[in-house]
Amino acid sequence: MRRYYYLAILIVLPLLLASCGEKNTDDSVAPKDSLSISYTILKTLPHNSEAFTQGLTIYNNKVIESTGQNGRSWIAEVDPGSGIHNKKVILDNRYFGEGITVFNNKIYYLTWQTKIGFVYDANTYNLLQEFKYNTEGWGLTHNNENLIMSDGSEKLYFMDTTNFSVIRTVAVTDEGGKVKNLNELEYIDGYVFANVYETPWIVKIDPLSGKVVGRIDLSVLVAEIKRMYPNTAELNGIAYDQNSKALLITGKLWPKTYLIRLQ
Repeated sequence: MRRYYYLAILIVLPLLLASCGEKNTDDSVAPKDSLSISYTILKTLPHNSEAFTQGLTIYNNKVIESTGQNGRSWIAEVDPGSGIHNKKVILDNRYFGEGITVFNNKIYYLTWQTKIGFVYDANTYNLLQEFKYNTEGWGLTHNNENLIMSDGSEKLYFMDTTNFSVIRTVAVTDEGGKVKNLNELEYIDGYVFANVYETPWIVKIDPLSGKVVGRIDLSVLVAEIKRMYPNTAELNGIAYDQNSKALLITGKLWPKTYLIRLQ
């Protein structure tokens, strides 16, 4: 992934659904074809426009956002109302931070081309261990059993959380063939949702077959951001709150995060 910043943020979820955002909205986007998933925009929230977002995830009513660049890769807690961050972990300059996920009270944090990941205690931010993998690191999530990693290709890698060996891989396909450039990942109710790099799409993937069974077209949000803030980069970032059934959606260098609900 072509990245410039890495930031991880924590947000208390009840505040997201309260009045800390710019405004509540009731904008709905209807499906366009049989694979399209419609959504409603619930709220617009501030986002750090210096954050080149690599990943989002929610854990224990907190949101962690990741971004990256050599010399600019860190984990930080962020105030949801202002986007101001408080750095907790800063990586060595040689590492280019990538996607994250949180499982069993541990933060798993990828790097791009150095093929090294880090594991932190989710409460203290103390480094617990390092791990290695054989591809580039892009997106990361988990299915309550294994880590699931993307590397910018059409493949998803299912990894053991103890020894980090690859248990299996699956190739993601849709009606047009291979779906490459899989980026940020989020596991939602038995499916893997993935940003497709440099597109306005999030695809819903059957993790067993790799088949795309749904597609969220966020081109309306991307166009709005690009029109208002031309220097922003692509859509990237998905975080799902199981309690509210809402998703946080953002992008690299975006000054906004959108809270949406799928229909």
